[in-house]
Parts: sequence; structure tokens; C-alpha cells
Amino acid sequence: MLKRMSSLTQGQEHTELKIFLTFQFSGGIGLLAVLITALFARKVYRHFTWLNFCITWLIYVVSYTLLAFSGQQTRAEPPVYPLCLSQACLIYAAPVLVAMSTFSLVLQLWFTLSNALRPPPKGTEPRHYFRNSFLLVAPYVLWLGFLVAILVLGTRHPETVQRSNGLVYCTIKTGTPGNVTAACVAAILLIMVGLDVYIATVLFKNWRALRKSDRPGQIPFSLIVRVAIFSFVCVVGIGCAFVFLSNVSAFAGNTIIALMPLIAFLVFGTQRDILSVWLFWRQ
Repeated sequence: MLKRMSSLTQGQEHTELKIFLTFQFSGGIGLLAVLITALFARKVYRHFTWLNFCITWLIYVVSYTLLAFSGQQTRAEPPVYPLCLSQACLIYAAPVLVAMSTFSLVLQLWFTLSNALRPPPKGTEPRHYFRNSFLLVAPYVLWLGFLVAILVLGTRHPETVQRSNGLVYCTIKTGTPGNVTAACVAAILLIMVGLDVYIATVLFKNWRALRKSDRPGQIPFSLIVRVAIFSFVCVVGIGCAFVFLSNVSAFAGNTIIALMPLIAFLVFGTQRDILSVWLFWRQ
């Protein structure tokens, strides 16, 4: 999957690695700042699916930068096997985790919209324990499933666990983990985009009724727009990344992979209430 079409000089590898890590750490730092702001700022409130979305993308960043934290990113000797296997498991499972957490966010937006269109009688609102549990836990269940499966594969075939040619991360040198990850992510994103289109259709048909609703504050229109934009970016970006990694250019694919957390930060971290907390001196 990650086979390079031509060999790279050491200088080229290090340049590509710096670009990869810069994008990853920029997005990670931004998302961490957004998460801390949402948790502790009194003026900012976010649903737990939104908070979970940020947490999963932070896990994504750590997964792809594990070698950098260990100090074994660019040394001449290969990374130690347990570390390399751990990162290989993480990088194949991380795209599934963030795809599912993004889908959970879209699903929660649909539930919110449905509640605004058909509110239950006052005093009889259900607690939705099962639904909320699914939205919170499902991404991690799927993630853990991938982690265990790839751990078993890497343990049975340790010779396939290697650092990639661009030094960016460790992979399993067979096509199976990447293909399975790509198929699972594609399925999740396809369903998510379908739900995005359905939400947009419902919004269009019920716009006047929603504006007159006695629960207008529960309808996060700006967040719906941001989620739709990010869903589109996910589909295009992750799709292009897999194409580049498998056929064209590992550097282009890795760059897209590294850009995704930064895009997530720019889309969800630039909302007015968060920016007002950061720019407190302007108030």
C-alpha cells in the first residue's frame, strides 16, 4: 500500500517527515485547545458527541506521531518491534475511529432536528440512555475491534511490521489491513453523506416551520453546515489519500492524512463562542 515508486534521498525523507509532523501537531494542538475551551469555558456548551469528536481526532494525531514521541522516528536502526507493531495497529484503526465519531456527530444532529420538528409533550421527554450510549461507545468498540485484529495479524507475521519508506510511521507490509480499513471507512462515510443529504432536504422543506419553532435554540444550523462541510472534506480527502498511497504518491497521501486534524480544527474550532473566549481582550 505504501510502496514508493522511486527511492528517496535522506534529505527528501526528512523534509517530507517535517511537513507531515507539522500538520499533525498543528491540528492536534488546535483540537486540544478547542476541547479544553469547550470543557472549562462557561460561555461554551457542546454536546458530548462533539467533545468525543475532538477526543478521537486527538487519538488519531497521537497514533500517527507515536514514533516522534518515542525518539525513534529517524534513527538508522528500525524502531523496536513492540513500538512499531503498536503504531501499525493504531494507524489502521484510527481512520475508523474518527469516521465513526464524525458519523455519531451527524447522527446526533439528526436527532436534534427530529426533536425540533416533532417535540414530545412537555414533561415527557425521554432520556435516550441507549441512544446516547451507542453514540459515545460505538466508535471505540469498532476501534478496539480493528486494534485487536491487526495486533493478531502483526504478531503472527512480525516480518511484515516495518517503518514506512518515508519514515513517517510503522505499517504492516501487506495490503490486507489497509484495504479493510479503507472499505470500512468508505462504508461509514457513504452512510454519513447520505444522512447529510437527508438532513439538508428536511431542513429545506421545513425551514419556515423550524424558524417559528418554540425550540429554535436547539437547532444548531451553523454546526449542521460545518458538519456538512467537514463530511464532504472527509470523503474527498480520505478517498484521495487512499488513492495516492496505493497508486500515485505516498507523500501526497501522507500529506492529506496529516491535514485532516488541522481541517477538523479549522472547521470546528473557529465558531464564534470559542473565538470570543480566546479573544477575551476584545470584549
